[in-house]
Amino acid sequence: MGSMLTILLKQPPRPEDADNPVQQVTGAPCPPEIYDEFRRRFNVKIHEGYGSTETGSVAYNHADTFKKGSCGLPVPTYEVEIHNDNDDRCPAGVEGEIVIRPKEPGIMFSGYYGMPEATVKAWKNLWYHTGDRGRIDEDGYLYFLDRKKDTIRRRGENISSYEVERIINKHPKVLDSAAVGVPSEITEEEVLAVVIVKDGEDLKPEELLDFCQSRMAYFAVPRYVRFVSEFPRTPSQRIQKYKLREDGVTPDTWDREHIGYKVLR
Repeated sequence: MGSMLTILLKQPPRPEDADNPVQQVTGAPCPPEIYDEFRRRFNVKIHEGYGSTETGSVAYNHADTFKKGSCGLPVPTYEVEIHNDNDDRCPAGVEGEIVIRPKEPGIMFSGYYGMPEATVKAWKNLWYHTGDRGRIDEDGYLYFLDRKKDTIRRRGENISSYEVERIINKHPKVLDSAAVGVPSEITEEEVLAVVIVKDGEDLKPEELLDFCQSRMAYFAVPRYVRFVSEFPRTPSQRIQKYKLREDGVTPDTWDREHIGYKVLR
């Protein structure tokens, strides 16, 4: 998981960091701002890929042709496109849903067991709809932006939880974070940042938001901040964001509007 690279990089440097038996790693997503430093410090090649349980590997970003921030080029056995809400193909650089279909038989799932309606919905217009937002650049490289269900809608703006997390994770006192949308009393959602602080560090919510203000759009700066010691995770160590959304604004959650903290435009 890409977050493992961030967590490893936040550990205190040691003289023997580059002296290890690991030669290369494969995962996703690697934050582009740590790519060079991680490779240099740990002396490893980084490969990145994109896929799912239903499809297997769909795109691959080989270390020798690596493009930072990208998932790589589609593999020869798949077609990959970006579609808008009308299921029309988007031009290069335009964001939408990642859709795929195989060029060979039998290389991906044929449907969800006992769920014919979900299968038909996923295979709309003969394309498998991943539920992921992304884009494809002029060179054909695929970029993952966020899960559609993890995109936060705040006062007319679409906010990528992944981008919010990337910025928060840059803070030297932060070990890991997760951003989720929680219901707003006005309309749509507000941004809740759930944060794990590095051992021995003390981080105030105001300090974290000061850091965020100069690095992200004003509308993406979290309204709520909650500090935790660990995240609920799947067996593959993915953060179970639905549980964080279900917890919502807990009694120990800090609210910048209640405190009177102002975000500058």
